[in-house]
Amino acid sequence: MYTPAILGSLQIPAAAAPTASALFAALPGGMLEASLEASLPEGLLLRFADGRTLQAQGNLPFPEGSLLTLKAMPLPSGAGMRLQVMQATPPPQSPLLSPLAHGEALPLLARLQEGESPALATLFRHLIQAGSAAAESPANWSTWMKEAIQTLSSPAQSPAEAPFHQLQAKEGTAWFELPLPWAPGEPLRLWIESDQEAPAPGTEPVQRALLSVAFSTLGDVRLGLEQRPSGLRVRLWLREPERLAGVLPDLKAELAAQGRPVEIQLLPMPEPAPDLRSLAGGTPLQALG
Repeated sequence: MYTPAILGSLQIPAAAAPTASALFAALPGGMLEASLEASLPEGLLLRFADGRTLQAQGNLPFPEGSLLTLKAMPLPSGAGMRLQVMQATPPPQSPLLSPLAHGEALPLLARLQEGESPALATLFRHLIQAGSAAAESPANWSTWMKEAIQTLSSPAQSPAEAPFHQLQAKEGTAWFELPLPWAPGEPLRLWIESDQEAPAPGTEPVQRALLSVAFSTLGDVRLGLEQRPSGLRVRLWLREPERLAGVLPDLKAELAAQGRPVEIQLLPMPEPAPDLRSLAGGTPLQALG
């Protein structure tokens, strides 16, 4: 079943449009499936079921190997074709990367309840039992996130997950799922990446983070952060962004107090919101718009 949401689009120039037209002409509604074969300097290489390849202009926030469901639309004045991405399925993961596919939050929560990480389990119980005052403390959540990430990355405490995180660290990326006291089935999801290109002498590398968390009053919230030598970019996606418009100046002032220029925007959450994993595998991460 296809979702009506358009997850992205590509363009086929007029010179290649006849080949593309032949591919789509015999398909009901112009729908076709193709795999994202490679990212090229001038666009993307698509491979179809019959083995034929087609180069398209544009970029998509999906990893190589993703299966795409495409809808062909002619461009005005015979300028070519537009391929709308109606559905995207990430490539299958190897067993070594199974934590990314199956999630870490529930296994971590189970180990905490069994007492394998006493300090982290104590803090988690404290957050559950102490009420909203403790749960809303930035210091508590900062400690909780750091210790949870350390637990998942430790071969002694998380032998199934640690190899995955060690592999990611070599690529300058990280993916974590952390259980939340108020919603064990809806974990906090966190993707982090650092540009692999060597930064200019005396400058810091570009770092990005994408966070997804569900709140009882705000619903699903996505936070994108990009830290560059020139400053900090922040994007906050909410179902009803106007609800936080009043606190935007204070939030910007608090972030600016860290000593960097800040650019912050409140944006509406797309419907339906894409799964964070479909954004996290992008090359490069296309989370900030």
